[in-house]
Amino acid sequence: MKRPPVVIAGLSVALLAIAIVALHAGAAGWRAGALADLFAADEIVAVLRAPRVLLSAIIGASLAVAGVAMQTVLQNDLADPYVLGLAGGASAGAVVSLALWPNLSPGPAAAIGAGLAMALVRALGGRRGHDPSHLVLAGFAVGAVLTSATGLVLVLAPAERLLRSTTFWLFGGFGAPSPWMAVLPTLLLASALVILGTRAERMDRLLLGDDTAASLGVDVRGLRRLLIVTAVLLTASAVAIAGLIGFVGLVAPHVARQLVGARHQHLVPAAALFGATLLVGSDVVARTAFSPREIPVGLLTAAVGGPFFLWLLGRRTPWAAS
Repeated sequence: MKRPPVVIAGLSVALLAIAIVALHAGAAGWRAGALADLFAADEIVAVLRAPRVLLSAIIGASLAVAGVAMQTVLQNDLADPYVLGLAGGASAGAVVSLALWPNLSPGPAAAIGAGLAMALVRALGGRRGHDPSHLVLAGFAVGAVLTSATGLVLVLAPAERLLRSTTFWLFGGFGAPSPWMAVLPTLLLASALVILGTRAERMDRLLLGDDTAASLGVDVRGLRRLLIVTAVLLTASAVAIAGLIGFVGLVAPHVARQLVGARHQHLVPAAALFGATLLVGSDVVARTAFSPREIPVGLLTAAVGGPFFLWLLGRRTPWAAS
């Protein structure tokens, strides 16, 4: 029998443990000494590793919560934050920015691109009351067009310069972030947790189908719109800082669902904790496996998420709140 509070406490301990490992792991090796003196004595930890661990945890949790929202909106556990054309929009915005303004960060342009793509998908797919199937079809079409546009820019722009500057961004990574970069994603994540937490019961009802949810007093269209906007903001903030990191929003909600069940009261915090743990751990491997070289963290999440998706597709069964 599942005991969600115990599982959530265990996930919190796991996140703390992997964060401590991440603070120590790196090319500079492990530091001996009291943990209380760590930040004061070790400049590498304080300046480089601590902000990166914090940011990877926030981004991982954000993508996981966005995944929960999108899977609820589409009533499909194979959905993820990028399913509605967000990845295509973010890629197009970032590549255009790098082609035109190579000295500027592509993050804001990526966030704008993701937002515009989502607005277009909603305009196209929302003509029939935001029906999940129409949203998915519109997202697929918009994403395909924007991906083609991204490829065209890469072909026509100075290839060597652009390819070098886009590699890490398109596959996701954190580089050497500063602490202030985590402020906006943290605020958005906290807001999302409150929004989803206060609407957990209505989200449970939405999984029963639109007609049943409406008969139980749920404003289906309004709730679906709110969840989409929440997921878009979380995803856009993650993309703006870390680039495209796939599959976290697919894997984390599904694993959390297996651990605590499908009720959103427990699913949302469990998914957030597992997503944070997954991305912090993936980032540790990304920067240490081939040290001193670093690989994009998105390659690792794709290496795990791709087979996981195929496995999930092979054993997929209908699900609902239980």
